Amino acid sequence: MEMVTARQENQFAKRIGTALAKQRLNKGLTQEQVAELIGVEQETISRFERGATIPPLLRLIDLAELFKVPLDTLVRAGSSRPLDQAIDIASSLNSLNEEDREWVRNWTVDMCKKLSSGT
Repeated sequence: MEMVTARQENQFAKRIGTALAKQRLNKGLTQEQVAELIGVEQETISRFERGATIPPLLRLIDLAELFKVPLDTLVRAGSSRPLDQAIDIASSLNSLNEEDREWVRNWTVDMCKKLSSGT
């Protein structure tokens, strides 16, 4: 098993930060409101969202509960693993009807073939 590099950790922090900001905005909350609701300073939320700091596990749990999303939604957003990315894409398909899901699946398969062949 490979150790996580500083660069990978930084990328992970930024992806989690982006996911947190997206969830906050989806709920129509400000950083100040989120900070007050979970008992931290606004600057802490800002640092999380900018990817300057990775939130501790207990804070991630608080945030997931506040945003009413599963914890793995926030953590998976920070992952560069293909399986986690596939799960994220699959969850996006839930809001589509069967015909649209099939169209997206076919498009995705075709695009992956094109990109992997270099054309």
